[in-house]
Amino acid sequence: MRKRLVWPVVAVLGLTLGLAAPGSATAAPVAVPVLSDQLPALKALAEAGQERLGLSRSSVQDAALAAIDPTQYECSDAPPPVLSAVLPDATSWTQDQRLAATLVLLFDIAMVDAVYLPQSGPFTYGAHGDFTSQVDRTDRSLRTFWDIPSTGIELVPAHGHTLLNPAVSARVLTALYGVAPASAQAIGQLIADQLNTPALGYGDLPVFTFNAYAASGGEVIPGYPTAVRRIVLGDGVLDGFAKVGLGDVAPRAILAHEFGHQIQFADNLMRTDLPAPEATRWAELMADGFASYFLTHARGAALQWKRVQQFSQVFFQVGDCGFTAPGHHGTPTQRLRTALWAYSVADAARPQGHILPALSFHTRFVAQYPQLTAPDATN
Repeated sequence: MRKRLVWPVVAVLGLTLGLAAPGSATAAPVAVPVLSDQLPALKALAEAGQERLGLSRSSVQDAALAAIDPTQYECSDAPPPVLSAVLPDATSWTQDQRLAATLVLLFDIAMVDAVYLPQSGPFTYGAHGDFTSQVDRTDRSLRTFWDIPSTGIELVPAHGHTLLNPAVSARVLTALYGVAPASAQAIGQLIADQLNTPALGYGDLPVFTFNAYAASGGEVIPGYPTAVRRIVLGDGVLDGFAKVGLGDVAPRAILAHEFGHQIQFADNLMRTDLPAPEATRWAELMADGFASYFLTHARGAALQWKRVQQFSQVFFQVGDCGFTAPGHHGTPTQRLRTALWAYSVADAARPQGHILPALSFHTRFVAQYPQLTAPDATN
């Protein structure tokens, strides 16, 4: 999920990396061979841009960076169970392969492209399209289940193999991070060349797209149409959970969660009066509730609670690194507690099969929130 902004990204490092702010004179291009020496500066650029866009990488992507980036990321949280299934073995990678993969992850290129820039179908979901039917069916069901206007919400995939086209990386780097065109083209070519190898999965390593976003739209990006309301499902998050035996439920659950954010956008349910960590936890727990209610409702996905619980116990481990992080989603216990509460609301529907309006569900969530977020530590 991300905040709605209007052209927030400007270059922050100037000529050091051959960058130019939008509308300014073009800076000198950076030479690709020296990129590895400038990773700390590139990190600063990527993180500044993503903070202003309201985007965040998943903890799996951060773990991948820690494994392949020589400058290292640190996170004290225990790794989620799905990590071992998707984290690549980078021990035999060349320096150029490590550099290319690091840049893809730092700038979250495939995901950012899918969130902000025009996409063309027909769309498939999963690196090999394995989840297309399941996603399409769930999408149709969500749009009829919830009482919000949904015709303007686009559902699109994020494919890592799109980065085999250098122009994709180049347009993200120039349009959204302010990198000078010549530098962006050089970086795009490096990424395309190095990803087009078996070691890097021809672009489709799950870590490159292990995420999902809901976008509220409205961004004005020079040279492109105004961004629209959109849900983006990365191939990696679908393929990754399939690797741990959850391919039957993960696509539906993740899409239902992201649709929950679209309900928040449509009904103006975000909390702008709270500091970033608490506002994000509020939004994420509410989206968890919307998702679990739909997944277990007799007129929704009609899944058994036990299966939703099994998925939730794995999915909720893919969180953030701390309570004070702006992207804090809530503890795994809080998230599972929210999912269980929403299931109980669906199970108790009277008359049987009655679907609560989104605002009525929100009212119940607000009343329950103190219990959902109560301390859960034990001595």
